[in-house]
Amino acid sequence: MRVIDKILTEGIQSVSEQEYSDLIEKVKRVLEGKNLIEKDWNEFIVVGDTHGDIEAAKVPVEMAEKKGLPIVFLGDYVDRGRKQLENLAYVLDLKERRPDRTVLLRGNHESERMNRGYGFQRVVHTRYSPELFTRILSLYEELPITAVIDTFFLSHGGIPEGIEEIGEIAHLEKRDERYKEIMWNDPSEDVDWFEKNRLRGGYKLYGKKAVNRFLEYNSLSAIIRAHQCFPEGFKYFFDKKLLSIFSVPNYRGNPKGRYALVKDGKTNILDV
Repeated sequence: MRVIDKILTEGIQSVSEQEYSDLIEKVKRVLEGKNLIEKDWNEFIVVGDTHGDIEAAKVPVEMAEKKGLPIVFLGDYVDRGRKQLENLAYVLDLKERRPDRTVLLRGNHESERMNRGYGFQRVVHTRYSPELFTRILSLYEELPITAVIDTFFLSHGGIPEGIEEIGEIAHLEKRDERYKEIMWNDPSEDVDWFEKNRLRGGYKLYGKKAVNRFLEYNSLSAIIRAHQCFPEGFKYFFDKKLLSIFSVPNYRGNPKGRYALVKDGKTNILDV
């Protein structure tokens, strides 16, 4: 029986550490191991933060499987939610089963520092050993941080300062601040280019001029990102040149969780 089937029928307590570890190693073998993924899909599903909410993840996955569509997760699979190990296993199982039709991007919570501060390390150590947490950290290192699909740029946070040509992202080292900015930066209608974001520990806000320049330089139409929750579960910025989407409902007082269906260059917002 697959790990996720055991979780869904018998609960996480039925899954041994060895079984969970084996799932991680299987997925590492099919992960791309590079910063930038490129696909030519003209219809696909995009999922924002899921933060340990496996039920929120199930809805878009079931839609993708029903319609035979590829799916992109924008990161933040753990921390804060009630079923963090379960949710991570769910998306990993999907990647193993549909490796060429599933993209798992890295979010800012796919890091040791965030997992220590926001609960996932404690969850892993409570049920399993520290060795499993170490394996999960090694998995994070294999996740891509960006995808270009059709004419869309996808990442967890958005665009970094100091990169114009998208191919430069492929060569970023993980210690490079621009690598981190891709997972941490936020859009702002009050900024033209880039400014320091004091709410994010010194990462950046980016504005309309920065987005338009990036899109035009790379012949792209729009950005889809996650990283922030909104009352309606999504928000458009910069004359719809950027869509921010968040997929966990009832999160910090924000009732809606949403995901997006992208088809023929247009984004359609759907309820979780």
